[in-house]
Amino acid sequence: MKRVALMVAALFSSFVQAQTDYPVKPIRIVIGTPVGGGSELMGRYVAQPLTAAWGQPIVIDARPGASGNIAAEHVAKSAPDGYTLYVPYGTHTTNPSLQAKVPYDPIKDYTPITLIAKQYNALIIHPSIPAKTVKELIALARNAPKKLSYASSGTGAAGHLGAELLKQLAGVDMVHVPYKGSAPSRIDLLGGHVDLMFDVLRTALPFRESGRVRMLAVAALSRQVIAPDVPTLEELGYKGLEVITWHALLAPAGFNKGLADKMQGEIRRALLAPAMKEKLARDGVDAIASSPAELDAFMRSDIEKWRKVIQTAKIRNE
Repeated sequence: MKRVALMVAALFSSFVQAQTDYPVKPIRIVIGTPVGGGSELMGRYVAQPLTAAWGQPIVIDARPGASGNIAAEHVAKSAPDGYTLYVPYGTHTTNPSLQAKVPYDPIKDYTPITLIAKQYNALIIHPSIPAKTVKELIALARNAPKKLSYASSGTGAAGHLGAELLKQLAGVDMVHVPYKGSAPSRIDLLGGHVDLMFDVLRTALPFRESGRVRMLAVAALSRQVIAPDVPTLEELGYKGLEVITWHALLAPAGFNKGLADKMQGEIRRALLAPAMKEKLARDGVDAIASSPAELDAFMRSDIEKWRKVIQTAKIRNE
């Protein structure tokens, strides 16, 4: 018995020492999408200040597939030693409601570090639709149920769920047309084959400027730097209707809280530096750099918000 106690004490001591000396080797940031997308970009935004502070290289480990479930499961089962971190996106909190079973618990299996940033979507329509405002669009939908169609990048995607929430809040019915990705859904909207969609604000702005789409509102709580003249759905009365792509930094459950706080502090200083924050805002990225507790609260709220929408709309993504 004494020997077992000594072994446990030795293991605990070595773990504490490893935490104290952290980091002594390269760190991996796992993402659930292919390289070249928003998850990789956000991973590099947090990698730069951590590398500068601690002198260890940080590599991006892309494990795409299953709407992020492959990456999420890998991280959940990794050692909580700080050498495997995770940058999830919105599916992290919606998959458990969309799918019958997911291989992770979005809260219990992770240690929150920081909500990195949000990118907002805009509500855009084809110019052939005779509506200049959200109010006029809703009136059209109310007068002709199921006549208007909306595109999304796939069942359960942010644009799909955002449109379903708008339908529920406004009491209207529109037809969902899912696509395999944002590009084909956008192409069909530009071609007039579908009537409207939620699209990433920065991506939609050039089409607005060329007159190929009409932008009615931004799905955000406040107006955005890159489109200050576009009203928000919040100010138009659709309270809490944010349609966003969000990214965070998580570690496996059991990760040292002191190190999580230290990471968050380094990331916050970098992302919220005036020059960096302004640059990101011009790119349509709202830098957040939240505390671990704020990230935990955000994810719990996001789970409940979209669970209600998904259950009401009877959405399933198997």
